[in-house]
Amino acid sequence: MAVAFLSKTPTPFRSLSVSTTLLFAKPITFGEMVLSDLSTTSMASPFSTPSCPCCSFLSGAGLFLPWNTEGGLNENDGTCTAINVGDLSPSTDIITPNEAWKRISSMENCVEETDEIRQQILLVDTHGHPHLQREVQYADKADAATPPHEMGDSTSGVVSLTCAVSPVDWENALEYASQSPQILPALGIHPWYLGDIMVDIEKIDNNNNDDDDDDEDNIAKYLKWEWLTELETHVSKHPHLLVGEIGMCKMARFVREFPKEKGGKATALQLQKLVFRKQLELAAKWSRPVTVHCVNAHGLFMEVMRTILEEAKESCEGGLEVQEAKKVWRRAFPPAIGMHSFTGTAHHVGEILAFEKELLYPEEVEVGGKRRRRKQKEQQQVETTLNHGSRLDKNNKGDEGKKEMLFYFGFSHAVNHIMCTSEKARKKGAEAVRSIPSDRLLVESDVHASVDVALGTAGAAAYAAQVRGETLQEVAECTTRNGLRFLSSLGSISST
Repeated sequence: MAVAFLSKTPTPFRSLSVSTTLLFAKPITFGEMVLSDLSTTSMASPFSTPSCPCCSFLSGAGLFLPWNTEGGLNENDGTCTAINVGDLSPSTDIITPNEAWKRISSMENCVEETDEIRQQILLVDTHGHPHLQREVQYADKADAATPPHEMGDSTSGVVSLTCAVSPVDWENALEYASQSPQILPALGIHPWYLGDIMVDIEKIDNNNNDDDDDDEDNIAKYLKWEWLTELETHVSKHPHLLVGEIGMCKMARFVREFPKEKGGKATALQLQKLVFRKQLELAAKWSRPVTVHCVNAHGLFMEVMRTILEEAKESCEGGLEVQEAKKVWRRAFPPAIGMHSFTGTAHHVGEILAFEKELLYPEEVEVGGKRRRRKQKEQQQVETTLNHGSRLDKNNKGDEGKKEMLFYFGFSHAVNHIMCTSEKARKKGAEAVRSIPSDRLLVESDVHASVDVALGTAGAAAYAAQVRGETLQEVAECTTRNGLRFLSSLGSISST
């Protein structure tokens, strides 16, 4: 994650005065590969000749250990304040991504950090598609074709995750990630692109038997299943590969235009659910975090979550001690789930966190009560997160990393700010952002060109800071810790 060109940037944190020679005085080992000088790694390799992205990524540098949380955030230090939120409107008065990145790059670190390499990290971008190298949104369009290992100051200090959306771009994502030790890849099937794994549905005999619409075999016939074998091959080959972008989306053209004679929208959503479920199971099997797209599909998402948990509980009936049963339940899910560019409401946040509590800490949830009691408890959870979410970690300093978590919530400048145009949607979006406990908050670039990664991520931090009433410094440091924790969950769920 720390890179050879970090010393070229304006001094963002105190640590940038540390030379790269000092940073890598001790060789870093990845299997048979030893990295002692970044100039000999894939950082210097031609863009057309990738190395393994897992070897390129500096995962052996201790970056995935929890940051020092004893000091917490220095919330009262006036030197940290980057923006004055006041009564600013979320629609017009958020500072630009360029200005946000400029401020983040010039801040002094308010958290005493002893790990020299971690001090080089300014932001963690937990979702984007820069490997596509398509439209440039924030940066100078003249820089669009610059390979990531030649980008210098424009990406210094940003660790990022590039997410493929279809088998068509899986190899491209792996190649792109191999070019820089700051980048991790994720492979998956986006709910918009199920057409890429479909058979010729015109050749499928459809008996219009509505009774079979929910039958998995009946739905599975529409899909080519080679993609799942290929995905598992990649996951088994690359130990630091995540799964994503996956999910559910009622707005997808695939759903809206699915042939009515083949079941229409209902069949399309069942196909999305099946593909989503298979990828979740794969991620759970190999203990890989996932990044999830969920748009207008919260009910379907929760249905999948509850089905997985119920099936895991059924598999434990009559035989296992409570603690052993809980391990089985936990292993049915990926180690971490990042809700990408979250567009749900604060109430949805409460429901998701209430489900997590039922999974991870069932002893804290009343059992045997009526459905009404559970609904009341979920509503209480929503109200708690609304009232205390954005300041939770300030009241519980040192707790992060000690209590297991499943869900994280990411926000991007592109989706949650630019594309959120109505006043009602902006208000609900801001309420959702404020309801997120600070140790669950992530920022994302969600861009499609490498030159936009730093700017898009900084813009997301500026958006979150403005609507939460926090400083840019606080959000940058908080989300960097959270992003590293999210990525570090790779392989964290034991199979025993």
